[in-house]
Order: sequence, then structure tokens, then C-alpha cells
Amino acid sequence: MLAEHDGVFTSAQAHACGVDADGARRRVGSGEWIRETRGVYRVANRKLDNRMRARIAVLSAGPGAALCGASAAWWHRLTDKAPSTISVVAPHGRRGRPVDGARVWHRTVDERDITVVDGLRVTAVPLTVLDASVDNGVKIMDSALLRKRVALDDLVDAQKRNAGRRGSPRARAMLAAMSEGARSEAERRAVALLKTSDIVGWATNVDACGYVLDLAIDELKIDIEIDGVSFHSDAKAFQHDRERQTVLIANGWIVLRFTWHDITQRPQWVLAQIRATIRQREAA
Repeated sequence: MLAEHDGVFTSAQAHACGVDADGARRRVGSGEWIRETRGVYRVANRKLDNRMRARIAVLSAGPGAALCGASAAWWHRLTDKAPSTISVVAPHGRRGRPVDGARVWHRTVDERDITVVDGLRVTAVPLTVLDASVDNGVKIMDSALLRKRVALDDLVDAQKRNAGRRGSPRARAMLAAMSEGARSEAERRAVALLKTSDIVGWATNVDACGYVLDLAIDELKIDIEIDGVSFHSDAKAFQHDRERQTVLIANGWIVLRFTWHDITQRPQWVLAQIRATIRQREAA
């Protein structure tokens, strides 16, 4: 049991393994176990790490609690970065014990949005993706869709079930951009970005090599592709995009590809790449 739970456990789990309250007190007294909060223990011979902290936070928050947000994304291995502050959601009316380095949100979550991973209650992947994207940016949603860890329909369903939660409006806006008009929305934002910059000579709907380019600097043969969130587009569209890119490059075009994350989260970097390409072309 200890090995399967990273050395963190409750008094109920210890009792199920044959250790009663007196036995637990003796082990704490001898230094074999460390009592974190009432009814929550960890072994003393293992250095406290992020997995242990996550388990302690959830168990200390009381029955029905679950890891959530960016913490759950890390637990699900949707991201490699462990959060500095552990996020836990606990049912309304339940008050556990505070834990250093943890933040507890009180909200009753539908059991369809809860799962168990490695013996710990965590929010299910769709709700986790929504909440983690609110906390850490849309890149987590992009990546989960790309890696097929979640389907867009599942994100929409989870959003509907949890419409009143913290960050819900922002998550809903992200989903709106992820839906059928995602690519167009990303392109609109790219055009707005270019209009506020010092970059000139660009145009929309440029004819080149038998294709219509959404954004391009025709004179310098620079094609600016905005992928949006196209990871859930069909295979035929993906193939068409790659064929177009191959033809353009073969005819002397430079193709710059930017994602929804690039446009929304690091717009100045996008402009810097376009400027650098313009300088390269002008110097050639």
C-alpha cells in the first residue's frame, strides 16, 4: 500500500492493513511515520516530493476532495511541470485542514468529472484541461487535442456541466475559438496584430502558385500561415495544407507557420520572426 501511494496514507488505510490507532501512535513516536494532519501520515524514510505533497493536500482536504487545475494536469502527465502551488477541489460544506503550499476550492463536482489515477482522486481529463488552460494558458488545450488525450466534444460537455466554476467564462471563450471557426478567428487576430505593427507590404487573400494565401507579403514571397487550433481538422485538410506548403517552397516562397498559442500568448515574438524574415529576403 505504501509503495502504491508514494508513502502517503490515511489512518483508515493503515487500519485496513492491520495497524490500529495505538500502532500508528507508536510509529509516529518512533519516527517511522510523520503525521501531516489529523488522520494523514507519510513515511519518514522518503524525502518529501511533489507527488507526496499532492497526495497530502487531497487527503487533508477531506472526503470527496480531488486534485484539480494545473496540479491535475501534471498528475495526468499532460504537462511535465509540477505546479508550485497545489490545487484541490473539495465539496461544498466540507472543511478539511489547511496544508502549506496548497489552495483548496470548495465546489461540488459531478462524479463524471472525477477519476482516480495512481490511487488518487483527480478531476477527469476534460475538466482538467479546461481548468489548467485557465491557469496556465491555451497551450495545454492545444497539446491535449494534438496528442488526442481529449476530444473537443468532451471539453464542451465538461464545460456545460461546470459552467459556474472559477474561470468558466475564459474557458468558454477558449472553446469558442477551438470550435469550427478556430482557424478564421486566429487569422483575424493575426491581421489585427499586423495592423498595429510597423510591418508593411502584407495583404490578405493573395493568389500564388494556384492557391489563395490568407496572409502574405507577395513582393518578398513570404507566406504567413496561421494554423489556429487545427489539430482536430480532418486528414484531407491537413494533407492539402502540406501539399500547398511544398509547392510554395518549391517556387521560392518562405512559409512561416504560427499557432493560436503564438498569436495569443506571444504576439511580439511572432512580429519579430516576420521582421527577421523580411530582412533576410531584402538582403538576398
